[in-house]
Amino acid sequence: MSKNMCGFLGIASQETDVAEDLYLSLWSLLHRGKESSGIVTYDGASYHPEKGMGTVEVVFGGDTLSRLKGRIGIGHVRYSTTGESSLKNAQPIEGSFKSTPFWIAHNGNLTNTETLRKECEERGYFFKTSTDTEVIAALIYFSGAPNFEDALKRALRKIEGTYALTILSKDTLYAVQDETGNRPLSMGQGRGLTVFASESAAFDVLGIKYVRDIKVGEIIAVSLESPLLPSEIPFRNRKDAPERPCIFEYVYFLRPDSKWYERRAQVVREHMGRILWKECPIEADVIVPVPDSSNFMGAGLSKESGIPLEMALFRSHYVGRTFIEPVQARRTKEMRIKLNIIPELVQGKKVVVGDDSIVRGTSIKRAISLVREGGAKEVHVRISSPQYISPCYYGIDTYRVKNELIAKNHAGNIEEIRKEIGADSLYYLSLEGMKRAVTDARDDEHRALQFCDACFTGNYHIPIPQEIITS
Repeated sequence: MSKNMCGFLGIASQETDVAEDLYLSLWSLLHRGKESSGIVTYDGASYHPEKGMGTVEVVFGGDTLSRLKGRIGIGHVRYSTTGESSLKNAQPIEGSFKSTPFWIAHNGNLTNTETLRKECEERGYFFKTSTDTEVIAALIYFSGAPNFEDALKRALRKIEGTYALTILSKDTLYAVQDETGNRPLSMGQGRGLTVFASESAAFDVLGIKYVRDIKVGEIIAVSLESPLLPSEIPFRNRKDAPERPCIFEYVYFLRPDSKWYERRAQVVREHMGRILWKECPIEADVIVPVPDSSNFMGAGLSKESGIPLEMALFRSHYVGRTFIEPVQARRTKEMRIKLNIIPELVQGKKVVVGDDSIVRGTSIKRAISLVREGGAKEVHVRISSPQYISPCYYGIDTYRVKNELIAKNHAGNIEEIRKEIGADSLYYLSLEGMKRAVTDARDDEHRALQFCDACFTGNYHIPIPQEIITS
């Protein structure tokens, strides 16, 4: 499969230093990135940054947290979608406005990065990183605005693409959502804390309440002097920017216990499994999900069919999510130690293997091979999303591996894909069924949502420059 994105958060506290809370919350976001980790705090006089390559326990070991003083700060875990994997690109990224530093943490991808970067370089800006995040910092630097908030707005009006941001400017913390709402960003409060985070699971770790999602086009701020400043929505008057939350968040990225648009990811995935079974039932003895991201869709398959669910594929949790490994050879090696089969649960049986998606096909091939080694009579594969046919340019770097997308390479021919992965049968959840599963995850009255489904349809709600597509 391809790479993941990033996770970030910002915390302002009325009473205590926030370094430990930032650290704990970043643990809940590690599934979104493990290349690098970073925290920056502000103590009223100075910033205290700490960044490094590796996961949070590696970067913030020893007495590191004790040096990060301050009641306000931001944190980030990264997997590269723009810019190489290196320490210089670890976030948060530092910027400067009127000779005063500020820091940005970003999830998403800008689509006009190269044009803006060139413009800034021609004006004399020296880039320290190769990230699109620093392009935002450069635009703030050149904004000519009288204050930081106006500078931020002017910068955001020039960028295209997807972004969810937290920004630390001395004693003020900003949360920003792009005008299409493509990447998740939510607010939680409690225990004297105001927290902005990529996922609501971060609030649970801190023992505080999920309040709401940041609205599309919204800028909201909190400072040490004010618990919550009035928010603004300066970007929603753009007719060319429809609201398009990423539906693949529900399929794979979100932690099962996270909530976005009032939908709990676990509930959505179970609905996907139920609808999938209704669309394509089959005679079988046992249902086996590919752990861990497919566990709840597997539960939905089992509940709808009445066929027992067996966790016959054992996953070692000492190996990270292979989806976010940068080198295919390494990914294949890790698959050999990540998954193992419990033969007694599948031997002599007709097995339905459930997975959330097929991108490259690495994971599902390995799962099928293991189930067959365990003695299964038949192996039928059911996928709780449509065929992944198009690269994502909005924060998931499948555009870097677009030539490896198995559905694209077989022009959507399910029989050819089935043969390549080694299954006896293969069925993908329909696009309509996937969207209905998200809708069905709420029982009360709610507005209809339209999603970004570009990876399944090729319909990009934000235009992609031709030079990016052909690169």
